[in-house]
Amino acid sequence: MGWGDDTGRAPLAEDNDGSPALNRSYKTNFLSFQSPSSAGSHPAPTLMPDSGPSLFAFSTFEARRPSPSDASLALALDTTEAYEPQAITAAEALQNFYGALTKLNAGRRSGAAKIVHLGGDEIVDDRFAGALREHLTSRFGNAGRGLMLPGLYPVRGMKIDRGGAWSLASAASSASGPFGLSGVRVTSAASDAWLRFTSAETAFDWVEASFMTGPQQGTVAISVDGEMKLVPTRAPNVSQTSIRIMAKAREVTIRPRGDGEVTMLSLTTGTQTPGIVYSNAGVPGATAMTLGKWSRDFAANDLKKLDPDLVILSFGKKEGFDDDLDIRDYEARLRLTVEQIKSAVPGASLLLIGPPDAARLPTFSGSGGAQVCRALNPQEIAGYTRLLGRGNERLGRWHAPPRLEAVRSAIRRTAAASGAFYWDWAKYMGGHCSIHAWTTVNPPLAAPDHFTLTEAGNLRSARALFAELMAGFDGYQRLAAAKAAPTPQAATLVIAAPPKAAAKKRR
Repeated sequence: MGWGDDTGRAPLAEDNDGSPALNRSYKTNFLSFQSPSSAGSHPAPTLMPDSGPSLFAFSTFEARRPSPSDASLALALDTTEAYEPQAITAAEALQNFYGALTKLNAGRRSGAAKIVHLGGDEIVDDRFAGALREHLTSRFGNAGRGLMLPGLYPVRGMKIDRGGAWSLASAASSASGPFGLSGVRVTSAASDAWLRFTSAETAFDWVEASFMTGPQQGTVAISVDGEMKLVPTRAPNVSQTSIRIMAKAREVTIRPRGDGEVTMLSLTTGTQTPGIVYSNAGVPGATAMTLGKWSRDFAANDLKKLDPDLVILSFGKKEGFDDDLDIRDYEARLRLTVEQIKSAVPGASLLLIGPPDAARLPTFSGSGGAQVCRALNPQEIAGYTRLLGRGNERLGRWHAPPRLEAVRSAIRRTAAASGAFYWDWAKYMGGHCSIHAWTTVNPPLAAPDHFTLTEAGNLRSARALFAELMAGFDGYQRLAAAKAAPTPQAATLVIAAPPKAAAKKRR
């Protein structure tokens, strides 16, 4: 079973708008929540939506399943807590990554230590991931920006401009594939359209651009600091092609030549110096299930080219706000995705991040409810759908939706089953309703919507994860040193000879 293949599997829910699920339920026929705050929101892309026909026959998912009964919800949540495996320490789970860092520290690695971070809204705009990258590159060196989405949202260290008409397709929306690891593609056939990537930091030593090929595709002009190369992307079948240009430069411009569509999948830059290359692909509105829309060959090829020492997955918050989510199906598909990643890059360590704490406030809550946050009790969980649908004041307060913790447990179990390290973001924050406290500190660490972390909240969270990763690295080094130390040989027992008898005195 490959990426993008739904044969024999139950249909999944899919979001058609691709926007973050801020403090709302998907069952809008009878549930109503207060509108989220706009604080912390990212700028909306100005690209046109993908409204053209599908270029390839890829599976799509059903828009929505019927709501489960209260009894089935309680059973699903009870099931998620029935088995909690032994957690794997960072020193054990991240050995391959820590081995790469050890060689980097010792000057025995000529290339970079590479990280690939996949996620949804938490890493869009390079917020949490960008802060974590800066910590890692400050300690181990910066070997380049890595893979970037093709001209969508701001990324740290790179200025992105665009002009002309470009259409956008995202795996987090209803658009069909193909999609590579970035989860998006941008297309234009206009000769006056352009994309420009300018390094705001140091120059890069090479750049690699990835494009889709096919019968409708044309020629793309790639300029690297003014030096232009023409790349044909027309081919009999839909596939993928990449071109790497070795040149010390700071700017890359992509232009269609006007003889067909140009569809860009990603751009990657790097240097020849040792250090960290941290590639992150955060797609707005994406969930762990969005990865199921990857095109198998595209994603596998991207992963193999990036050759990561560490793959990070951070999903779960949006799923946790979906009251229709089938937890068992979710966990099964998450495990399949993790196994596919391991198959593509078997030498990479895995880090799974649980979703941060978040909460919702129903619109029927009184003014006093807006000041209170309290976790759901077992009775409220068991009757959640009924109570919420009737506007029962028992739920008239800030609270985490019942499936958020269930999703967290599914990710934790998946990490243990796959030998990955699990970082509990919500536990670091303080557990249930910690998001409420994060909204009231100065400066605020979370927005008033109780869903979005502020820049300060992301910076603090990234610093905490970096500290935990480095504590694991120290533990790994101590363990490696102990294994490398020579085993002391058993001391040889030397028996002293008895003293010679004193010579008899001469008479």
